[in-house]
Amino acid sequence: MSYNISHGEGIDSVLDLSRSAKIIELLAPDLCGLQEVDNHCSRSNNIGQTDYLANRTKMKGTFGKFMNFQKGQYGMATLSAKPIISTEIFKLPKGKYEPRSSIIHKVQIEEDYVILFINVHFDWVDGSEGIKNRLKQAKALIKHIDKLGLPCIIAGDFNCTPNSPTMQYFRKQGFSFVNKGKDNLSFQGVNKTEIDHVIYKNTSTVNFKPQKTLLLDEPIVSDHRPLVVELEVTLN
Repeated sequence: MSYNISHGEGIDSVLDLSRSAKIIELLAPDLCGLQEVDNHCSRSNNIGQTDYLANRTKMKGTFGKFMNFQKGQYGMATLSAKPIISTEIFKLPKGKYEPRSSIIHKVQIEEDYVILFINVHFDWVDGSEGIKNRLKQAKALIKHIDKLGLPCIIAGDFNCTPNSPTMQYFRKQGFSFVNKGKDNLSFQGVNKTEIDHVIYKNTSTVNFKPQKTLLLDEPIVSDHRPLVVELEVTLN
């Protein structure tokens, strides 16, 4: 699952993190990448949002800091119902206004089988500068994870469409994209667009095959729709 929760504030300007928690509880993903997460920030009532969501969903939560913000921290989080072998908060090249990191988990899916689950939220600015920044972030991430040599799932708010230079770079690196179908506009702001993705890369030992994709119609809880992908895993 990938879900930009907009720190729990809906497009109705109501701050209510329990609404995001209910959606995650209902869908019960094994692995969940969350973007725009606050950690004890004043705008979100000083709550540790990762801990709150982890407790509500009975999953293991990991917060990845981008920057200090409003007497707390702003960044992203992952939730996992699968055993986590290791966690790395990997710093990416900075965006125009904000620093960026990714959360890289080694996750055990079966005995002796480990995959990477990576949560990303790339730079959000428009124009040529944003394109350049996102491509730099993607290249830094790929350079790092290629050293690990593991099958990989990347989920998140890439802030760019499938035909963008950044996403085409992922294709050239051997990643496959989960097809959302015709109803693919994940961002529900003023200009609706497809910027939230789940992509994956197979190896000789593990193959992923998409079975079902849901892009939920949840227009109030966040300006992004929750993206849920069911992947069949074949172990060789």
